[in-house]
Amino acid sequence: MSLGQRPPLQVIDSTLLTWLLEGDVSIQYQVHRDLLNTDKPMLRNRIATEGWGAKFLSYQGENGYWGRGFYQPKWTSTHYTLLDLKNLAIQPKNMEIRQLLKQILQELKESDGGINPGKTIKNSDVCINGMFLNYACYFGAPQDQLESIVDFIISE
Repeated sequence: MSLGQRPPLQVIDSTLLTWLLEGDVSIQYQVHRDLLNTDKPMLRNRIATEGWGAKFLSYQGENGYWGRGFYQPKWTSTHYTLLDLKNLAIQPKNMEIRQLLKQILQELKESDGGINPGKTIKNSDVCINGMFLNYACYFGAPQDQLESIVDFIISE
């Protein structure tokens, strides 16, 4: 088996598979991708307009952020919402999200090279920057804008 190929699944319980395929469109897409090894781009495209993906997107404010900003309140903030949208497998070419990432990179980059949402904290947080790098890469943020974040993480 070559690099990148997944091994064939041994046995999938048909009742479980049926139940999963009746779930949210993001679950349906990931079941096809990860368990059935089938590409269903139309399912992926529906994540932004149906189910959990659409619900998450509906809470985005006019300023582009979720919650009160990048990291407030913590679990419903922009940071964690973007991580959740990535984990739901929303289309990585989502233009609103890409535009927001550009905004975050312009507004929140600290002199240490990392993203720092805290106005009173001098140093960027490694964990926040690791998660940011995870979804920023997924959504196609420009590499040259991410290099200082990688450098910051390595320096820590």
